[in-house]
Parts: sequence; C-alpha cells; structure tokens
Amino acid sequence: IFNADNFECPICFLDCPPNNGAVLRECLHSFCKQCLAHHIEYSTDAEVKCPYVDDSYSCSCLLRDREIKALLTPVLFEKHLAKGMAMAEGQTENAFHCKTPDCKNWCVYEDEVNTFCCPSCWHFNCLTCQAIHDDMNCKQYQDHLKEISKTNEDARKTKEMLEQMLASREAMKCPRCEILLMKKAGCDWLSCTMCKTEICWVTRGPRWGPGGRGDNSGGCQCRVGGRQCHPNCGNCH
Repeated sequence: IFNADNFECPICFLDCPPNNGAVLRECLHSFCKQCLAHHIEYSTDAEVKCPYVDDSYSCSCLLRDREIKALLTPVLFEKHLAKGMAMAEGQTENAFHCKTPDCKNWCVYEDEVNTFCCPSCWHFNCLTCQAIHDDMNCKQYQDHLKEISKTNEDARKTKEMLEQMLASREAMKCPRCEILLMKKAGCDWLSCTMCKTEICWVTRGPRWGPGGRGDNSGGCQCRVGGRQCHPNCGNCH
C-alpha cells in the first residue's frame, strides 16, 4: 500500500510525499520506499521484520512476500529468495547440496536413498561418497581419491574430510569391501551400496553371519537370547 498523505519516515526522518512511501499491511507502519528497500536488502534473516522501533516499542510484524517484491528490483528479489532457500537448507536435517560447481539445487533425502539426480544440472550425486563420480562405482572412486590426493589439493581435502568423518564415527568402512559408508539418518541397519552386505551401524560390523540373512552364528547377533547387540542399539534391525 502506498501512502496517500505526507509523513516523516521514521528511519531517515525526511518528509515523504504521497506515493513515495509504503504502508505495511500487517502493522500499518509507514516508511519511505528507499529506506524500506534497503532494510530488506541488508536484512540477515529470510523473514523480514518491520523496522519500526522507538524508545518503548519494537514492531515484530513480518513483511509479506508481495510487499517485498513490490519494493525490490527483480535482481534483488531473486537474491532475497535465494537467501531464504540457503537458510532453509542450513536448518534442514538430511539436506544435501548438489556437488556440481555453482549449482544452487539441494534436496532432502530419505535414509534408504543413495543417489540424487539433480533436476537443475541433471548430474547424479552419490550420497554415500558425497560426490559425483559418473564413470566409477563407489570403490573405484574412493581408491582413485586416495591415489590422486598425493598430488591434487582438492582431492587431498576431500580425503581429509572423509578421514575426519571416520574418526568422528559419522562414517565407517564396509566390513567386506571396505568402501566408505555413511548412515544418513534413522535405523541402525544399512546395506553397502557396493557389495550389498547388510551392516549393523552401532557395532560397525556385519548384521548376519557368513550364511547371510537369518544366520545368527555371526554378525551382531542382535536379539539372540533376548539381548541387544549394543547399549546404543535402536532395536530396529
């Protein structure tokens, strides 16, 4: 809503003639368009609060999207939307950002999902390796990473990141083929993306004995004799 009468902008304290200011629909506070646009542009939050404040009161009402769009240029409005998406990504559990350089797309993944096809750049991301390796399987990629990390700085940093994840127990090596695996969320059971071995996350070993599914002669032996395989067992496998 644009102002019909003159008023003094509470931010710059200059006189604002008719149609040069904006009246916020939620709280009816008025500001000159330039001050309000600058307030939106430099806000550190995705949700922009009314900037009105005096000695005894600070307005907590939020600007509506259509008000923000009317005050900003198309370029600045796109930046504002991108800021909101970036904040949403940072606050979302199980968020994964596409590994294609400069790609802005991200997803929220389920625990059993191991690949993400980006709908923006159409590259397949491996959630297990946290990388794109189109021409290699997970084991080939991780072996390749170890080799080139000796001379390639980016590969060295990636290798160090994976080693840190192993040390912090965010990742583990498959007990059979030794590729690096990450449990993204949820159940203590997972299946190796490479050799399909069923694994118990809390014991860091195979779920079953050498006979495969149902063989309790080995593996974590969870619930055999009524006992859990580990004090932290979620009893879900």
